[in-house]
Amino acid sequence: MPPLNRDTAAQAVPTVLTGRAKSVWLFRATLRQFVVNALPILAVLAAWELIARSGLIHAALFPSLETIFGTMVSLTQQGILLRDVLGSLFRLLVSVLIGIALGTTVGLFMGTSRLAERALSPLLSFGLAVPGIALIPLAILWFGLTEQTIIAILALEVTLVVMLNTWGAVKAVEQRFINAARTMGAEGLQLFVRVLLPGSLPGVITGYRLGFSRAWRILVAGEMLAGVANGLGYRIYEARQLLASDIVYAGIIVIGVFGLILERVFLRSLEAMTVERWGLVRSLE
Repeated sequence: MPPLNRDTAAQAVPTVLTGRAKSVWLFRATLRQFVVNALPILAVLAAWELIARSGLIHAALFPSLETIFGTMVSLTQQGILLRDVLGSLFRLLVSVLIGIALGTTVGLFMGTSRLAERALSPLLSFGLAVPGIALIPLAILWFGLTEQTIIAILALEVTLVVMLNTWGAVKAVEQRFINAARTMGAEGLQLFVRVLLPGSLPGVITGYRLGFSRAWRILVAGEMLAGVANGLGYRIYEARQLLASDIVYAGIIVIGVFGLILERVFLRSLEAMTVERWGLVRSLE
């Protein structure tokens, strides 16, 4: 049985419950779901703390949760963590916006033009085969140890991923929908706006989510290699050189938390407000 979320709970509320009783039922269902989802995380944290305090692994390599979260609080109070987070988010958001704009435009063009598809698909395949990290040394030669190095690499990676998904999504629109629109007189731009674009939107948004995830991972490596003065990747790399494992673990936790928040809050919300709301994809019950 799939996990119960608030929407599912609302649908499953017995019809005899109204008013206060219904609110209490929904609260209990939501609380139950939260507890079920939190249990695996709490189990991992408990196991971590037991291993750290048992002395099986040296504290310099496997610090306790108290040490890790204490380090996070200390970095926050000093303003270091906030500066690193803002630096990483700035590079990420700028590159993602550039990549989404370019990738969506070119992907739509490839999906609607046979000439563009034949000309650009080999270049797209070549670009996707080259890891973004492998391009960082080349970007450093072009732009030096600057913000532009990281932004250029991230924007390229997002562009390629979004291009691939947008192109495939447009090509996957069922022919019967296109034929039906044409029998009603839709051609050219009208066909594109009313049929191809809405029909391909689920795949396009999936490309946005994949591009964001890929950029977030490469961002950390780029900050380690490009020698920028701040950022979560830079902080982890510096901590490694100082053998400060508590800062390394703190940075990894912050990267995971912020990646989860950005993906779930922004990109998942975009999906819920568009393709799910319009009925183009089914929401999970």
